[in-house]
Amino acid sequence: MNTAPLTGSGALKTFTSPADKSLRVQRPAPGTRKAAASKSASVSAGPRTIYASTANGGCSSDPGTGAQDSPFCLVQDAVNVAQPGDTIDVQGSIGYFSQESVTVKTSGITIVGLGDQAWITATNASGGKPAIVLDHVSNVTISNLMLTSYGAPAVQVIGSSNVSLDSSYLTADNASGSLTIDGASSGISVSRTYVDTRYNQSGSNVTAVSVASGASRISLASDILAAGGISAAGVTGLNAVGNTIQRGCKSAIDVEGASSGVSLENNVLEDADPTTDALLGGYQSQCLANNLGWAPDITVSSDSAAGTVSDYNDFSVFGSDATAPYSWAGTTYPSLDASKAAGPLGTHDAVETKEAAPVALRPNESTDVDARPQPGSAAIGSANPNAPGALASDFYAASPYHDRGAIAYAPDLTLALQATDTSAYGVTLTATVTSVSGARSLHVDWGDGTSSDVNFAPGPATAPHTYPKLGQFPITATATDTAGYAVSNSGTIATAGSDYTPYGPTRLLDTRNSSNLPNVAGYSTTKLQIAGNVAIPAGVTAVVLNVTATDTTSAGHVTVYGDGDPVPGTSNLNYATGQTVPNMVVAEVGVDGSIDLYNAGDALNLIVDIDGYFTQSPSSGYTPVVPNRLVDTRDGSGQPRVGGGQSLPVQIAGSAGGQLPGSGITAVALNVTVTGPAGPGHLTVYPDGQAAPNASNVNYSGGQTIANSVVVPVGADGRIQILNSSWGAADLIVDVVGYYSAAGKSAYLPLAPERLLDTRDPASWSGGPLPGWNYIYMPLAHNHPDFTGFVLNSTATDTATDGHLSIGLDPNTLQQYQSGSEAPLSPPSVSTLNWRAGQTVPNMVQTGRGPDGLIDFWNASGGNINLVVDIFGLYQND
Repeated sequence: MNTAPLTGSGALKTFTSPADKSLRVQRPAPGTRKAAASKSASVSAGPRTIYASTANGGCSSDPGTGAQDSPFCLVQDAVNVAQPGDTIDVQGSIGYFSQESVTVKTSGITIVGLGDQAWITATNASGGKPAIVLDHVSNVTISNLMLTSYGAPAVQVIGSSNVSLDSSYLTADNASGSLTIDGASSGISVSRTYVDTRYNQSGSNVTAVSVASGASRISLASDILAAGGISAAGVTGLNAVGNTIQRGCKSAIDVEGASSGVSLENNVLEDADPTTDALLGGYQSQCLANNLGWAPDITVSSDSAAGTVSDYNDFSVFGSDATAPYSWAGTTYPSLDASKAAGPLGTHDAVETKEAAPVALRPNESTDVDARPQPGSAAIGSANPNAPGALASDFYAASPYHDRGAIAYAPDLTLALQATDTSAYGVTLTATVTSVSGARSLHVDWGDGTSSDVNFAPGPATAPHTYPKLGQFPITATATDTAGYAVSNSGTIATAGSDYTPYGPTRLLDTRNSSNLPNVAGYSTTKLQIAGNVAIPAGVTAVVLNVTATDTTSAGHVTVYGDGDPVPGTSNLNYATGQTVPNMVVAEVGVDGSIDLYNAGDALNLIVDIDGYFTQSPSSGYTPVVPNRLVDTRDGSGQPRVGGGQSLPVQIAGSAGGQLPGSGITAVALNVTVTGPAGPGHLTVYPDGQAAPNASNVNYSGGQTIANSVVVPVGADGRIQILNSSWGAADLIVDVVGYYSAAGKSAYLPLAPERLLDTRDPASWSGGPLPGWNYIYMPLAHNHPDFTGFVLNSTATDTATDGHLSIGLDPNTLQQYQSGSEAPLSPPSVSTLNWRAGQTVPNMVQTGRGPDGLIDFWNASGGNINLVVDIFGLYQND
């Protein structure tokens, strides 16, 4: 037969990161690098590359050696072993930071962050220390680090010379500012760096960058400052050029104390916008309300005016705030017209009429500073290219760069991402770029140590990827347009597959009471919480249950499905009046962590036991086997009937003709049949070495033959036990269909329950009932070699004679069937469900696949049956 394609996987999800989360890429300045170097074999000889990682949040004792595959987990340990000429590569990961304060006392070294999140945070527990202290060193370069502190500057420069801090991110919750340079330091360059005081809400009266009296040759170029400005006193040689400063209550630039050789050019000086920058603080009304004053944008003292040049600056005033641009040599000028009229001061200064747009600067960190020029801005193309200290490229290392402020004007460039699960381990990323000049290339870091590069064709770019293991992965995509500008976006995606964790068996629900009256109403839904119940974790995707209907007052069926979904047109167990019927169920769990059990019949009682659960984290994968009989107490093989109250040990590890490994099995998938019991009772299957739990797997009445699927943990000795909870003996049959282990590759994908076959329905099957000793083949995995197994529910109904259903893995191909050249087959020697004439009997089954993906359903009886097959999920190995 040909079946409809599988549809509606509940596990396949789509993850989006819209264009408004785009980040312009801050590329390294010339002479620095952000890509990893070749692998370092040791840290014993120089010049060397020494590796440190901030991804583990620091450590108390460092297990790293400094090699690339064994990085130090404290940056300080890498700094301590560094010698002049060495480079320290700091590896980062989104959301993680090294909790330490790093002091550099060795000259001539380079510290460079890899990626966007090489993050060092001196936490409150550090006792108010900076993230980095440069202590009497020279010729030190620091680039592309995130540096955060509390109660101290993020970076403190003490008695140092010829130090470069480039392309970094500084934040400090500290009254003294984020970057301090003492008076004994010289030749300090800070470029393309974001500096934030983090003083907000109640107003900002903090200086972001402080230069002490006596310092010399200080360059602050193409930096972005938020909630604070630049303060220098008694400095000899200061170039503050091309910066974007969203000021606090103090001046954006304040030069005092007989400073000389000062050049203030090409800067954009902004008031904060209270309507869009509420988290930033430091706008005029707020400062005045908190008695913090409101200084002019630029203040130059009388004893510094002669040694200071200020020109080509762009003054951005929010709304109707009357902000004075200058206080110069003791005189405050309320407007640029007034300052220009006084002499040569600010001849080329401009008033900005187009407020800059906000920018996001690093993943995982939000910023409010307005820094991206908008069309029509006075800053565009108006900078002085000959300004002392001016850089050839902007904050993002993009050129040409002829604009005022830190960021060069560029047409809108955005990147939207959509990642869709395509299989248990696979995703496809779709990237859509908005750019006037057109997209050129896409680079994707998949979060598992691998990356991909694709070129844009007309329209979006797509990149497929298969992860080596299950889990959640942070991805970052970077698109470059034809003008050379780059933009990135990031997000976290989860693989769709789930691994199995054995649990129990443990009872979750029993609606019976002492009077044994039915307590589940007819045609009603019972909600059962899974996540958080009996220590089952959050994030569970599917659950393996044994569901028993008892005290039934009519014929009907029970359907189990994820809460929040509509009731599917499938069934998990069918019952008749007065019957007690168990069946194993693998059910998808709803987004709220619960399942629903719908009773399509009159009142009854329900018993639910859990055998295990699936989550999207590496645990135990599935390996199907050719169905194999492990136990049959009827055949005289030395295993007698199991007496009442007795347990039968069953060897699992190394069994089934060697199909099961000798060790490493965490759980095994079985079909367990009881036949010829002397009286009513139930079977409990559990791992050897443990006490029998209060749970059941197969419920039976006297003389009944009934089967049920079981997934049970395996004991440490590789065995399980089957307890006959009856007063009389019974014969047991045990068939194995698969096992779970850490080495198993196949992950589970829950599907929206779907009816694959109903021989009663001409729209599903035109051949009528399945005759005795005949089979129906089903090509479930044809053209899908990655599908390794399926979770099905099979129901035999309208049974003419006693018999059983066997499911086999067909060795033929679909082409052979279509051409009529298939090889003749015989029924397998295992059974899936057993019936008596006239009965309707369901049973869940986990099955593998034939070489071409075909599965056979055999009617092992002398009469016709109708067969119903529903699918609930599949296993996939990539």
